[in-house]
Amino acid sequence: MRLEDGPPRSHLHKVMALLAAAQSLGIIELAGVSLINVRSRGARHVAVFTIALLLPFRDPLLPPELCTGEIRFWPDQVRSLESNAPLEAQILELHKSQVLGNLSVVKRMTTRMDTPAEWIIETHTRTREERMAWLRSVIAIEGRRPTK
Repeated sequence: MRLEDGPPRSHLHKVMALLAAAQSLGIIELAGVSLINVRSRGARHVAVFTIALLLPFRDPLLPPELCTGEIRFWPDQVRSLESNAPLEAQILELHKSQVLGNLSVVKRMTTRMDTPAEWIIETHTRTREERMAWLRSVIAIEGRRPTK
């Protein structure tokens, strides 16, 4: 094996932290993330990204699957997190990146042995103005106008 070839592929292990999971979303999904719900599954975590987009969109130039059909929300996006970093550090990294604006975090501890701990992370929450500006941008993506 030559040094420039790197390690054998069998030894490669991709680690996806919370920030990488957020960055793996599509651009429209990333713009519409409202909440991230993270649940512990043993030593691993599962992140569910709730997208606050209402379909169908009104822009006729978009693909038909986005502009037709019943009224529905964009489906949640699920990512498995694998990182050696504690979840608190991953949340702080995501917050500092500003990929999803300022974050507000709540940790709900388990009350039963069979229930995992849960983290609820709300995006774009530094001020009411930040949250409202984000919401207006989501409404604009959908092709709607905000009500006064």
